[in-house]
Amino acid sequence: MKKLLYALALFALTLSACNIPVAQEPGGLSVGDQAATLVAQTLTAVAQENQVPLASPTAGENLIPQATPTLAPNSTPTAGNIAVTLTAGTPNATILTVDANTNCREGPGTSYTIVIQLVPGTQYQMIGRTADNKYWIVTEIGKATQCWVPAEFSNAFGNVNLLAVVTPSAATSAAGTLLAPTNLAYEFECVFNGVSSDITVKLGWTDRSNNEDGFRIYRDGTLVGQAAQNATFYSEVFAGGASIVYSYYVAAFNAQGEAFGGTISFSCQ
Repeated sequence: MKKLLYALALFALTLSACNIPVAQEPGGLSVGDQAATLVAQTLTAVAQENQVPLASPTAGENLIPQATPTLAPNSTPTAGNIAVTLTAGTPNATILTVDANTNCREGPGTSYTIVIQLVPGTQYQMIGRTADNKYWIVTEIGKATQCWVPAEFSNAFGNVNLLAVVTPSAATSAAGTLLAPTNLAYEFECVFNGVSSDITVKLGWTDRSNNEDGFRIYRDGTLVGQAAQNATFYSEVFAGGASIVYSYYVAAFNAQGEAFGGTISFSCQ
């Protein structure tokens, strides 16, 4: 290619140096100008053929960093109308809720003292369990105090099998003497049915113990009903006589025995 350029340049110089008159068309180029033009066009074509391509941007240049997507948490299970949000804890955010007020004790069973009462609408951190999964050990979230709650009265969320299995020790703090209920109150209604009276009785009392298994209701010395642990009311309907005086009393009970409260009496007349 260089030899061609040199030859063209030499040819152009030779033509321009000649004084031989050459016929020229009006408005046309002289032989020298034509040679110069030919050389210029040739040089331009060669430059275009040998043009070095520009380097393309390498991968990674001018890239705009993309924001790392944040994974939205999975929808959480619900207990009743309470939405449960799994809170960070140990292990794997095992969370407990209750559907009704539930005693949480120093150990598994009513022979242990009540520590706190779990309430609906609150989440509790699960930290342990019994080997048979009948009791959970929980804390209030953010607090250290531990207590035991029956599994049957609570809702567990998370992998409970990862919880530590704990063997409870014997109750070191006595739950105290079983105390009888007090402040026994009543309401009654008598409706004659043509033969006898349909008598509706509603009883209420104050629970003074923290270690009862429940309450027994006696009418005229006969057991007629039973109420659950921590209960404070009982009602019944029976057929009776309008002139008869009926007497009621309520006893708290557990493995130690019974603790009897006071007696109330009434008649329909």
